[in-house]
Formats: sequence, C-alpha cells, structure tokens
Amino acid sequence: MRTYWKVGLVVVLLISLVLVAISKDTSPPFIEMEVKGVRLDTIGNTPVVLLTDKEGKKALPIWIGLLEATAIDKELKNITSPRPMTHDLLHSILTQAQVKVKEVKIVELKDHTYYAKLFLKLSKEVIEVDARPSDAIILALKSNLPILISAKILDEQGIPLAQKNNSGERYGICVQELTPALATHFNFKGKKGVLVAEVLSGSISETSGVQAGDIITRVNSKEMGSVQEFEEMFDTGGAWRILFFREGKFQELNLFLKP
Repeated sequence: MRTYWKVGLVVVLLISLVLVAISKDTSPPFIEMEVKGVRLDTIGNTPVVLLTDKEGKKALPIWIGLLEATAIDKELKNITSPRPMTHDLLHSILTQAQVKVKEVKIVELKDHTYYAKLFLKLSKEVIEVDARPSDAIILALKSNLPILISAKILDEQGIPLAQKNNSGERYGICVQELTPALATHFNFKGKKGVLVAEVLSGSISETSGVQAGDIITRVNSKEMGSVQEFEEMFDTGGAWRILFFREGKFQELNLFLKP
C-alpha cells in the first residue's frame, strides 16, 4: 500500500512540475500598452496613434481619424475644451450613470481593421461593448486605465523597437521591420523589404535621394528581408544599388558609403 502511495505522490509532483513549466512558457493572451503619442503619417497625411508595450520592446501604430487624434492629443497634454466634446460627453454620461470603464482591449484585426472592446461595470454586472480602437483609447486615457492588446496582434503587427546603431547614425538612415499592416498602408504587395523610418537632414542618404516611407527591397543583388540584414550591409561599405518602392512604383538609386 505504501508503495502505491509513494508512486502516486511522485506522479502528482511530476504533473505539477510540468504544469508550472508550461505556465511559464505560455505568453499572456493580452499585453499592457501605453500611448506614446499621435503622429502625422507624412506619406498619406493620416494621423497615427502609437502604442508601445511597457518594456519598450514593440510598438503598434494604428491609423485613426483626425477628430480622434485631436482628442487623444488633448488627453495626453491635459488640455480641456471650453465646452464638452463628444468623448467628454460620453465619459460624463458614464460617470453620472455610475457606469465604470473596467477594461479596454484591442482584440482583433480583420480585413485591415482593428476591433476593440469596452468592458463596462454596472452594479455587479460587466457589459461588453464593441468599439473602435481610437474611441476606446480615449476612454482609457480619461479613466486612467491601461490599454490591453491581443498578444497575437502585437506579435504579428508590432514593430520591434531598437536603439539606433552607429551605422544608422553615421549614414543618416534608420529602418524598421515591415509589418503586414505597414505594407498594406503603403500599398506594397511584395513579401520582403524594410521600411525607411527616418532620414537625417544633410546626410549622404538624404542627398542620394532616400526618403522616409521608402520600402527598400534589394541592395545590389541581396534581398532585404529584415533590419538585421540591412544593417549588416553598413559594415561592407562601397557602392550600393538600392531598389526601393515609393508611391506605388519601384525605383532605383545609387548610394556610396565608406567602410
């Protein structure tokens, strides 16, 4: 009898250890994000709200409307309007009705459109409401709540944040990974490329004709599939023949870099 008892205890301990290991390796279904600001997409003149995770590893840009961008910018800067705007009115109604915004989640990306959910607490009941991400973000800021985003969305659409390396600073060009959402925004149908995020004024990259928003697909004979592949080219120096995508067309330019 003791033998069976000991065997059973060992089995239970092994199962517990396996479950603990699995739980540690399992990513959380939602990740907390912070609103870093609102920018204007210089290519399409469309406002973009930028979300980043708390560790500063990934960012997610979401293109939004002008009115929503203005409202988010006011919340971030603590600017109040003389009279209540639409989102001010909505938040005031919820407060007066004693309805608390409990959670704000960005839950899905479908047909290039993000979907959000508001979780409203009324007495002991929690109500789930469909919402646009921009409206949900504004209410989250007004309610001093974090924005939660699906880990799957951030994994597939998030842009890795990395410090600028010496090569990028030296030649005045900074690139970032090309996510499916960014490729769609720039009407790029290819599978490989890196997006030019910034070109420093007066740099050799600017004088050679490189512009922010260009999607670089090939340098000389090498396809550019990642930021790492692009940065490795800086170590070689020499003359570059760059193939890039801009405003619906593929173009080429020459760039000479010293090793």
